[in-house]
Amino acid sequence: MRTRMYGGVRGRGLAAPSYSIVIERSIMKNRKNSLGVKLIQLSAAITIPLLAVLFAGGYYAKGIVLDQVSRSYQNLVNSNLEMMESSLEDITINLVDIVDHDVNFLQLNQPGLTESEYYFARMGIMQRNQAYQAYYHSVDMFYLYSGVNDTLTLSNVLGTTEDDMDRIRDWITRNVQNEDHLEPLQYKWTIVKIAGDYYLNRTVSNNLGNTACIGALIRIDSMRSPLGNLNLQSGGDVLIVDNAGNILTRPSASMGYDFKLPGEKMNLNSSFSFTHDGLKWFVVSSQSSALGINLSVVIPASELLQGLNTFQTIINVLPFIILLILLVYLYYFRRMVIRPILDLLSGIHRIRNGAMETKLPDSNLVEFQALNQAFNNMVVEIQDLRIDIYEERINAQKAEMKHLQMQINPHFFLNTLNIIFQLADLKRFELVKKTVRHLVQYFRFMLQVKDNRITLGQELEHLRNYLEIQKLRYQQSFEFQITIAEELSRASIPSLMVQPFVENAMLHGISLKAGIFHLEISAGLSEEAAGTMIIEIADNGKGSSAEKLRELNSKDYNPATDEGHIGIWNVKQRLAMIYQGRAEIHFSDNEPSGFRVRLSLPIEYTEGER
Repeated sequence: MRTRMYGGVRGRGLAAPSYSIVIERSIMKNRKNSLGVKLIQLSAAITIPLLAVLFAGGYYAKGIVLDQVSRSYQNLVNSNLEMMESSLEDITINLVDIVDHDVNFLQLNQPGLTESEYYFARMGIMQRNQAYQAYYHSVDMFYLYSGVNDTLTLSNVLGTTEDDMDRIRDWITRNVQNEDHLEPLQYKWTIVKIAGDYYLNRTVSNNLGNTACIGALIRIDSMRSPLGNLNLQSGGDVLIVDNAGNILTRPSASMGYDFKLPGEKMNLNSSFSFTHDGLKWFVVSSQSSALGINLSVVIPASELLQGLNTFQTIINVLPFIILLILLVYLYYFRRMVIRPILDLLSGIHRIRNGAMETKLPDSNLVEFQALNQAFNNMVVEIQDLRIDIYEERINAQKAEMKHLQMQINPHFFLNTLNIIFQLADLKRFELVKKTVRHLVQYFRFMLQVKDNRITLGQELEHLRNYLEIQKLRYQQSFEFQITIAEELSRASIPSLMVQPFVENAMLHGISLKAGIFHLEISAGLSEEAAGTMIIEIADNGKGSSAEKLRELNSKDYNPATDEGHIGIWNVKQRLAMIYQGRAEIHFSDNEPSGFRVRLSLPIEYTEGER
């Protein structure tokens, strides 16, 4: 058929040479009416008005976006400033309540107290303040001064050096012992500078003649922490300044040390632009008249408009892009046969990426119809082969799981026996029985669990036995807490799914020199995705480096056997095989210190367990 068709073409070409010449001459004369010219004219008719409209719309969009950005930042700044004022008001109320009603504070003014009575009165007040400080996280330091004993008591400030603490102690002592210095500190929050940092200070006592007073210091730089995660453009920053425009916090490196906001605009409570060292800045500011500070968001104007400038550039080149697309369309219109080949290549690419449901459609061309059919048959054969390989991997995983279940950590076993021996030696027989009961329940679970899936309640109860034994080992240096939503206690999960993370926390996180090691395990419903539960294992231990976190969160995580994270690797592999991408693991730092593991699993129930 192909030979006859080519032969017919050659026959027509030889039989009518003069007709071809006529056609060529006709085309030359009517070139202005050709399809190519018409397409160019149509493109020009579309692109020129489009260019004008988009060009004008781009500048209009700049104004609208700037206005919306300004309003958004203004609302955010006003909201956070109100939160600051409310928090400081709560702190003031707490201080006043201590001065007026706290029995311990009233005792500080009474002479003749014994050393123990004075000590317990002072500690009672500071414990109340430390509990308040731990709950609200807004006060950096509480201080208590007793004129009767001439003693000053300070709460600790995280991250503060001994030299800074000495400077803070000297500043407080000078001011509370001098009535002229103390008087202005008692009526409002005051900006003070200590050891190179700016603080807000509030001191409270019954009257100026009172020999005891209590106060609070808040580092101004820490007051912007609610806005610390604000996604600003490069070079932007959240600043706290005084009414004269002086910066009370540490600005970003791009602003320089001499950066200052215009003081005459600090009372506008709105957005404005100004120029500093040749650079234009966009500022959204709000003033607190009660505190004498301004909360300001400062962004380089060039960075703020960078996206809009890019948008304007795209609008300018859009007609040329449209013209290019038309030319490409004409080119591929003449090569319709390429489309089936592109479909075939696309299908191969999707198969390579794992989309095994890919099927190529039937073609009108016999050659491509046969090729597409062969491709579809190949996909079916690959699917059958993958199923066989998948079943083999499942069997191998089951064998590995059985090995892990039967594996007994000798260090844990020997440590537990040592604990039992020491308790028996001390004749703590109730604790001996408790430890043995937990140990028996722990190993009974490890040796008898035969199902690949158990309930979440069983898994956490098994971990409770493990942690109770660790509690007996570390005594007061270790605490743990396990919480689970009631509706999840019978939810089905793969066995020994949480234990590797708990063991990892005990192995790598605990440090007896760093205070009490706290481990928390929680299981609850996800607020973001229906039908999903969140299991978190968090500790306040030594944490992990950023490089190690990136390695753990990598999809290609594959540790060496001597790194101690084979259990984590095993869990990730099992989740990938069991849930097929529906489960997630994320490793992160725990605030303020420590390590956190977040498991996101579909909620499933075995038959009869719901």
